[in-house]
Amino acid sequence: MRGAPDAKSRAEVSAAMQRAAAFIESAGDEVAIGCARALIGAQPASAVVASLRNPGPEASPGQLQRTLGIFDDLHCLNATPVERTCERLAALQQDDGCWSDRPSAAEDERIVATGMIAGYLAKTPFVRQSTLASAADYLADRWDPDRIKGAAWEANAAYFHCFALVHHEQADAILQWCGRELERGFLTGVYDAVRTARVFTLCKAHALPGSRLTAAELVARILDEQLDDGGYALAEDGSRRARVGQTLDALVALERLA
Repeated sequence: MRGAPDAKSRAEVSAAMQRAAAFIESAGDEVAIGCARALIGAQPASAVVASLRNPGPEASPGQLQRTLGIFDDLHCLNATPVERTCERLAALQQDDGCWSDRPSAAEDERIVATGMIAGYLAKTPFVRQSTLASAADYLADRWDPDRIKGAAWEANAAYFHCFALVHHEQADAILQWCGRELERGFLTGVYDAVRTARVFTLCKAHALPGSRLTAAELVARILDEQLDDGGYALAEDGSRRARVGQTLDALVALERLA
C-alpha cells in the first residue's frame, strides 16, 4: 500500500469499505447508516444532511460539534444548515475564546472542545477570523507538551485540528510536538491505525508535521485491523456504540486516504 495504490490495493480497500458499511447497517442508528451509505456511494450525502434534525436554539457546543463532524465527514461543510450551526457556535463562544458544555468543565475538557470546534469552523465559509483567533489564543495560552503525551489522543487531535487549519504564531512548534507524540503513540501501540488516521482526516492531510507516518502506511494497517464482522473496535471500549463510531472513522479514513 506504499505509494500509488494498484488495482489489487484499490479492490482491497473497496471490499473493506463494503464490509464496514454492512457492519454499520446491522449495528448503527439511522444517521450512522446514512453516513456509511454515503461514504461508499450508495446514496448522496445530501440525503443524510436533509435527514439531520436542526439542533435547535438549546443545543450545546458539544451537540453542535458532533453535527459539524458529520457534515465534515461527508464533505458538506458548505451546506445551508452549516451556516446556522456556525452562527450558534459563534454566539456560544466564551469571552476567553473557549467552548464548554458545562460551567464547571475542567480545563482539559475545554481544550478538547475548543480545538475540535475551531478546526471544524475553520473548514467552513461561515466563520469570522476573530472567532478562530480567540480560540487559537485560548489553546496557545494553555499549551504544554505534557497535555498531549501518552494516551492523550483527544488533546492531541484537538491541538492538531485547530493549528493545522488556523494561523497562529505558535502553530508550527505545537504541530511538531503533536506529530512526534502521535507517531510515538502509534508505533508503541497506544493508538491504533484508525485513531491515528482520524487525525489525518481531521486535518485534511496525507502527512503531518513532526510525524514520519504516511497515509499509505495507515491505510494498510486499517485493512489489517478490520474484524471478521466488518467492524472495528476500540481496545478500551467494545460497546456497540463505540464500535459503530470507530468503524465510521475507519470508513472516512479509507475514503479519504486511500
